[in-house]
Amino acid sequence: MSGTLRSPRVSPGFGVPGSLTVRLRPHLRGGRIVEWELGDPEGAARAARRWGDGVSFLQSDHLATMADKRSDGRPHHGFLLAAARFDGPLDEAAMSGALTEFVRRHEELRAHYRRGVAGPERWVAPPEAFEFRVAERTGEPLVVSDAELGPWVGRRASETARAELVPGTWCAAAVSDGAFTFFYATDHAHGDGYSSALALSEIVALYRGRCAGESAGLGPAGAFGEAIAAERAAAEILTADDERVALWRDALSANDGRAPRCPLELGLTDDEPQPAVAVEHWLLVPDDLARCDARLTAVGGNFAGLLYAALATRHRESTGESRFFVSTVLASRGAGHERTQGWLCNFAPVIVDTPQHPGASFDDHVRVATDSVRAARRAASVPAHGVLGLLAGEGVFKGLDGSPYMVSYTDVRRLGLGDDPVLSTLQTSSGVGPTRNANLWFTRTDAGLVVRSHVPDNDVARASILDLIARIESIVTDYAAGDPTPEPTPEPPSADPRQPRRSAR
Repeated sequence: MSGTLRSPRVSPGFGVPGSLTVRLRPHLRGGRIVEWELGDPEGAARAARRWGDGVSFLQSDHLATMADKRSDGRPHHGFLLAAARFDGPLDEAAMSGALTEFVRRHEELRAHYRRGVAGPERWVAPPEAFEFRVAERTGEPLVVSDAELGPWVGRRASETARAELVPGTWCAAAVSDGAFTFFYATDHAHGDGYSSALALSEIVALYRGRCAGESAGLGPAGAFGEAIAAERAAAEILTADDERVALWRDALSANDGRAPRCPLELGLTDDEPQPAVAVEHWLLVPDDLARCDARLTAVGGNFAGLLYAALATRHRESTGESRFFVSTVLASRGAGHERTQGWLCNFAPVIVDTPQHPGASFDDHVRVATDSVRAARRAASVPAHGVLGLLAGEGVFKGLDGSPYMVSYTDVRRLGLGDDPVLSTLQTSSGVGPTRNANLWFTRTDAGLVVRSHVPDNDVARASILDLIARIESIVTDYAAGDPTPEPTPEPPSADPRQPRRSAR
């Protein structure tokens, strides 16, 4: 294993009182602050018209949660952030034009959400209502140091990237040393992780075009409203005999009708959410990933299958259970929506059963997990909310008990960002709110494989997540090295569920 990888890093997130902060990587520097604002937000709100009837399933859940938090006076954590470092001086006018063109292209970024009698309402303003300009500031220019940049960015995103506001996005730059760090944040209702990366890539192209006096040559953006309508239509025609429903039915029936819960000891009191910390660890460098790819091709597996096989192995070691059941989130960007700004993803179940035949190898486990991931991708082609509603009617699904445990894998290389010098510095992240979970986000980039998690801010949860990450790292590292990765003897769970389980590493 390369010695360039770091130990897991833990930092306070948004849920920590007095610590509204975003962890920024060292190349994202502070400096003189420039922010952009909409020239006439009141006019844009007046020009908006109610769109259709209702919102997407994920938006509905999110908007209800955020409304509850606002009513209780809690900080807004439901935003997404993208940041990158531009070499060269900032052309403020060119960026104003780029942001104007960017938002005008995307129907969802011209939307805001209001509380209605029947639920959230989507209101969309016409493109001409949006024109961005450098925000006016009285007095001395605001200068934010490198050390204070994370807290400042977190506070401003929390204040301004909100679905009820017009616009629900925030853009700023920190200018220093003949270069600048650019920030783009939006309420989660307006997008997903892919959307954040795509937004930065589009803004970069539009800005460069403005600076050069040329067209950026971007293709059609697509409208998120079309995706909402298609999702609702798909849910309405879903039938009980659909194989995608059967996958959920199998998973839930074997789990007492419940969504998956985090199997880690998280040090919770009365199962209540706690303020969170963010954990990040780089697992594999590019050479390791290339070796994994070669081995996976030879055995008929894929990289997502490798990760879920590793997680299933760790689950069996710590609980003694031969089945690993977790929810995942998968992109649902159909034709025409490759560049659409919107929450274009869907939940699906991943079920990995440990191979039972004598002499089963870890490669066999990877193949089983790969098949499970492929089944999940098929299931993700229909709205999970529609499936769960149907299964609730059957009595199979007994309802959510908080947020389900989730693991996701994203290969950012599929976005086609190329080797652009600005986009190579891209960082995406999200607000960190109170949690009773330890969701895992695996992300593969040209730089390697990184895993991130938000966990409750206590010693038990920290130890649990670091132990899990260490075991996953050992499995995938052995796999990259070509080791057989023997299946260890399962360790039975502790008789007292309140006691932390021992490390299996």
